[in-house]
Amino acid sequence: MIDASELRIGNYVLHKASVRILPVKCTLQHFELISKGLAKDFFPIPLKPEILQKCGFSENKKYHLLPDAREFILTLPVMGNNKNEIYAYINAGKESYARATVNDIVITNNFYYLHQLQNLHHVLIGSELDIIL
Repeated sequence: MIDASELRIGNYVLHKASVRILPVKCTLQHFELISKGLAKDFFPIPLKPEILQKCGFSENKKYHLLPDAREFILTLPVMGNNKNEIYAYINAGKESYARATVNDIVITNNFYYLHQLQNLHHVLIGSELDIIL
């Protein structure tokens, strides 16, 4: 189940409809379903390697913990001289998380789901994250 207060229109979530679970882009209709007590049918999408790559992340092939763990990087197109990036990690236990950095200083807590990445990108850049699901 997902906390509806974390969602915006356009966020991707998994929606359980009868026996199928499909990724969907949130619309007003999804918020209506959640308000009617059907939040149990919506789930967050974890930040797995295939999702990260569909969001424009590139894998760091020189990551010092390879092959046990993996690192992915998304450079954010912002104005100025600062280096703004989001790093995502898949650790040896196959857990995944990401965090944003400015000039290699971590500026966010770890986050774990696609809708959180979308929301952070929207706040930092002012536009939607391009995702090809």
